[in-house]
Amino acid sequence: MTDFQIVLIQALQDQAAWLAVPMQFFSFLGQPEFYLLVIPILYWCWDPRLGLRLGLLMGISGGLNEALKVVFHLPRPYWVSPEVRALGSYPSFGLPSAHAQGSMALWGLIAVDARRWWFSVFAVALIFLIGASRVVLGVHFPTDVIAGWAIGAVVLLGFLALEEPVGRRVAALPLSRQILVAFAGSLALALASFAALAALGDWEVPASWAAGALERSGEPIHPLFLRDAVTASGLFFGFAAGAAAEHHRGSMCVIGKGSVRLLRYIFGIAVTGAIWFGLGLLVPPDPDAAIYLCQYLRAAAAGAWVSFGAPAVFARYNLDGA
Repeated sequence: MTDFQIVLIQALQDQAAWLAVPMQFFSFLGQPEFYLLVIPILYWCWDPRLGLRLGLLMGISGGLNEALKVVFHLPRPYWVSPEVRALGSYPSFGLPSAHAQGSMALWGLIAVDARRWWFSVFAVALIFLIGASRVVLGVHFPTDVIAGWAIGAVVLLGFLALEEPVGRRVAALPLSRQILVAFAGSLALALASFAALAALGDWEVPASWAAGALERSGEPIHPLFLRDAVTASGLFFGFAAGAAAEHHRGSMCVIGKGSVRLLRYIFGIAVTGAIWFGLGLLVPPDPDAAIYLCQYLRAAAAGAWVSFGAPAVFARYNLDGA
């Protein structure tokens, strides 16, 4: 099966080389950075409830994906095959594809909310192209992508089934308890990955994988370093806790004029970038306990700014559309 998939990837890269550039674009649409552009524009400028749901769903999906990658601990194509060109490089394990899983969750929820047949067709096409881009770029086997789609669909269906009953119970709690629930949820997401890592025991990444990845991409791999899991956990806590505080305050953004929405987004996303990249300078480079704590706090600060800090500033300076 692996040999067949490698032959398929090689054929796509050799016979359809023109796909490389458009596939880079579609791959970006599955990056976490893209989600950090989409979710704020919905939360601040278009549909705060949908933005809130997406923020929570993507935090859950991201945390589960990192845990599952460690559980399966399988390589990416360019790690193991010299016939596959590395048109991208990623340090984490391959199965399941985070791009495929995340795109299924995000665009699936938007399609469910939109309830328009044409948008559903658009969402399905985009989900397929994002997943296909990962195969063409040589960073995922087709089975990684299919597994990502399947897991993303399960996560989405579970979220849709549980969001209303769980949301009602959490909303009935005092604010301090809501924040505590958000923190507990974020710890559960992170601990899932650390438990999976502990279950591996003394298993080590094969030297051939590391050497192959470095030779073909020029970038080292560190799939047992759980930075992305901690990032997803921190974003979930910051966003969920901030949203709870924002709902308690009652100043969530409404639509408003187009110019006001544009100003909100430009200012809000600029500060988001400043928080993310500014605090990133304080994160130590070596993989130890300190980097996990710093990365968690960095992600939590960014998430809290999106769900609480920015709306508070908008309300203070009459940019909330009220």
